[in-house]
Amino acid sequence: MAESTSDRQMASLIDRVKDIVGLLGPVTLVSVLLVYFGYIGTRARFQYFGVYLDMANLSNQNLVLYGLEVAFVPAALVFLAMLLIVGIHTGVSWQLASSRRGRAGRWIGAVAIVAGLALLARALTGIFLPDLARREVPGTTALALASGPTLVSYGFWALAYSARRANRRFSLWYTLPVVARLRRVGVAAVVGLAVAGLFWAANSFAWAFGAGRGYEDALSMPQRPEVIVDTTQRLSDLPSGVSESRLDGEPPAYRYRGFRLLLSSGGQLFLVPEHWTAGSHTVVIPAEATLGVQLVPQ
Repeated sequence: MAESTSDRQMASLIDRVKDIVGLLGPVTLVSVLLVYFGYIGTRARFQYFGVYLDMANLSNQNLVLYGLEVAFVPAALVFLAMLLIVGIHTGVSWQLASSRRGRAGRWIGAVAIVAGLALLARALTGIFLPDLARREVPGTTALALASGPTLVSYGFWALAYSARRANRRFSLWYTLPVVARLRRVGVAAVVGLAVAGLFWAANSFAWAFGAGRGYEDALSMPQRPEVIVDTTQRLSDLPSGVSESRLDGEPPAYRYRGFRLLLSSGGQLFLVPEHWTAGSHTVVIPAEATLGVQLVPQ
């Protein structure tokens, strides 16, 4: 009895370990994607202020947090698209099953193939004309690349479904091993194009989202606390709106007012003026060069 109980406990432990190992793969993939999209969005966000993200030395944890912010809208759109696709496929399957002589299948297949070829042509146009891809709504070419081949494949599936019901000779040909192998290769190619297109679209969205957040940051700078910096290093080429005053004592020290904090990372302060304009620039001050930093709420 004791051995039986021990065996059950060992089996339970093995099952739990398998479950944990099974979860590690998806969790790791999600973490990598969050870091990547967080990097893309944050890079665009701070590039709006002329700051290269590599200079900020942000941790992976911070990039994951930025990635969460970027991922909300694409994730919601993906799940909504999945619901829409399931609903459409359910309706199409019902039409195909209830249609006589395959008329519905021919119409659905023809419409899907024409629409897919049009989207594929649009995707190829965006790929071979980079200027068009840069001016378009973010993700247009990428989503056309993901959906075009998918619609063409779905159209051929609808035609084949109807033909198999109406034509026994076609049904026998369709089930041949060579044809089945070709179908698997085609499906793999379509899935690969869909994944590449969706990844490209998410990348474009992350960049556009980050640039938008940078613009919002610039508009909200006057509402942020003022940063008063005392430093031993005299700053040159101050942005408009930032004032300098000399502090008493030796060695010489200087006080600067009118800054707003953009980012503090890697032992550096990235400071911008209260009102960001086209001619503004970011001032980077090493933390060890400061005598003190004051934050004054607005």
